[in-house]
Amino acid sequence: MAMQLPLIQETILDVYTRKVGGETFQYEAKYDDGNNATWSARVYLNGDLKGTPGGMLTDNTLRGNDLRQYVIGYIENIIERGLGLDE
Repeated sequence: MAMQLPLIQETILDVYTRKVGGETFQYEAKYDDGNNATWSARVYLNGDLKGTPGGMLTDNTLRGNDLRQYVIGYIENIIERGLGLDE
């Protein structure tokens, strides 16, 4: 029986400024690095909660900084496009 590695859970606190419009959003993201890695974020504009996107990467092979950059890129793309965010 294969030994299962413990999940590594990370938190990201960052800001993103939209290329179109120039609004600066703040976000807090949490994710783990499991085979079915889950992530969730809380996105704010001027202190007001604008959305709580989240998801799962099934059959995930990303670890460390590669996974971190994937999560950041995904969240910032959501912010840029306004997907699922209250405007």
